[in-house]
Amino acid sequence: MRKMEGHRFSIGQADTASSGRMARHRHEDIEIVYIKSGWLTLHVEDVTFSLAAGEAVIIPPNLWHWTERSVERPFAYGTVSFSTSLFNGHGYRRLVRPLVLDGRAFVLKLSEEIGWQKEALLVLRELMLFKDRPDGIESWQLEFHGLILIFWNKVYNHLYADSPAVQAYQKLYNRLLGAVNYIHAHYMEGISDGILAKQVNMAVGTFCRYFKRLFGVTPIQYINKYRILKSRELLVNTERKVSEIAFMCGYNNLSNFNREFKKYMGTTPSKYRGK
Repeated sequence: MRKMEGHRFSIGQADTASSGRMARHRHEDIEIVYIKSGWLTLHVEDVTFSLAAGEAVIIPPNLWHWTERSVERPFAYGTVSFSTSLFNGHGYRRLVRPLVLDGRAFVLKLSEEIGWQKEALLVLRELMLFKDRPDGIESWQLEFHGLILIFWNKVYNHLYADSPAVQAYQKLYNRLLGAVNYIHAHYMEGISDGILAKQVNMAVGTFCRYFKRLFGVTPIQYINKYRILKSRELLVNTERKVSEIAFMCGYNNLSNFNREFKKYMGTTPSKYRGK
């Protein structure tokens, strides 16, 4: 496994010789298992796939999955995993959030027999090649990230976009968009759940429940994270004092700002600026 520490994706491989049985597990990433050679039996929750060379399966987050090891049938497979946070930003979140909410509906087998899936598999094979790149990740991170987006664009447009789960998510997203836009325009001000609920003509309780389902966080958590992201930009691109940046991003208390910044960024504002 080539695990990119501090990054949001990884590449792995296994084969018969390495006793490469995948133990039963689950995680928060989207994972694609690609069969390089031979045959492999893959289980995703209660669905079983018998996969031949050149085929792949997309496994949404938080689903139990594992493989069966067969001595009689040699195999080799590779994996590409990436965090849904690669699609952060409310305009892109809709492309992956339904998989988090209803993963079972989006398990997908890819085969070269279908035209657009063959194209997606070609991109997937390109992604696999990065595992053995001798140069550092800094030289190819954007290229790898771009290929993930190309791969996901093919999958989303040809299959996921018209699914009932995605359409339901999009309907809810459009309904709450006024509140999201308000946050982005007024994050430096005091914002309450009541103010946001008013933007979309909902009762506060209903709004908070829908917002959490849509974004996976409460409105206040979303506001805090957005404020930290904006403060990060100011730390990097300006020479303003940390206390001034905290105030500009809606924090009246420097200690609260420092605590929230470290919570999301893993370091203090001053140390982040000094990197």
